[in-house]
Amino acid sequence: MRVGYLIDTHRRTATRPEPPERRAVMDAMIAEGVAAASAGFHSIQVPDRHASPECHFAGPEQLLTVLARETERVAIGSFTSVATLTHPMKAAEQFSVIDNLSGGRLFTTMSRGFLPAFWQQFGVPQERLLGRFLEALEVQRLAVAGEPFTFEGKHWQVDRGLLAPPPYQVGGWPIWGGGNAVPAAIRRSAEYASSWTCDPLPFERAVWEASAELYRERARELGKRPFIVMMRDGWVASSFEEAANVFGEHFARQVRFYQREGILSHHPDFTSQEDITGVSVAPHVVMGTPQQCIERLEFLHEELGVDYVTFCCRLSTGPSLEATLEQVHRFGEEVVGPIHRKYPAPDHPAIPEACRW
Repeated sequence: MRVGYLIDTHRRTATRPEPPERRAVMDAMIAEGVAAASAGFHSIQVPDRHASPECHFAGPEQLLTVLARETERVAIGSFTSVATLTHPMKAAEQFSVIDNLSGGRLFTTMSRGFLPAFWQQFGVPQERLLGRFLEALEVQRLAVAGEPFTFEGKHWQVDRGLLAPPPYQVGGWPIWGGGNAVPAAIRRSAEYASSWTCDPLPFERAVWEASAELYRERARELGKRPFIVMMRDGWVASSFEEAANVFGEHFARQVRFYQREGILSHHPDFTSQEDITGVSVAPHVVMGTPQQCIERLEFLHEELGVDYVTFCCRLSTGPSLEATLEQVHRFGEEVVGPIHRKYPAPDHPAIPEACRW
């Protein structure tokens, strides 16, 4: 089991920040990623964000390019890259540059996406998005092979395309699959990707176990070794109460947003906004003393079969960038270190070969 770190590229402010403040926030996010690498996290991951005044890095490519140069050993990847937004050949070019700059440490989580504002911003039709997504995956598969190719799809076309530079990793970087509680999306993850990833939202154990088994069965049918990645938010402190006071309400605000969007309609404990509090969401985060955080990660691995955890400790509303930097070092030293020492290094195609430590 390994623990990676996700940088939230949203930062909410009372008013739209002026250029000096924007630059300061961007510098702080870069420092956050570098700190995660030095603190012992196995990977640094960046989301795909657009169409919001809170966003400081639009899309994962820019920040990953910087981190490819600023780090040496840690894996770097998207969580996720919305493959339906831009031409897949353009995306492949940008990711291939990152793969080369990093010396083969790149992986990309690919997803169809779910926020209409993203597609609207780029003028992308919102019909037949699944077909657009699957074609994007095929274009990328052809591109990373390193030979000229032509592709005539219903949504994307490539005429005598050539990916330059070619990927550092022979055959291309690992692809992680997106998809949560939707059975078809879970099965697709097994088909096009080397892992199945899950977001940090609350889940019911019975639903989780059914979803995980669906993924594992399909992966094995295809001759693949299953690899499950779960994102969890949280905070380590001297007591659970302290951690909850610092972080709990920030996570609750995020859960309320997804509840309004209908994403949690299946969860009986969160049927209304009033159900969502810092206390009610506590079982769905990695939060508390170092030992409590370690025990939660052990539970995810040993009881739920999670192979990899993507950890995030700062959301758009906070905590502060300064407190986050301290938290990254503390969580790395007091939680990630013991977990990595306890469990063997991953030897799986989902992990770039250079990062199987």
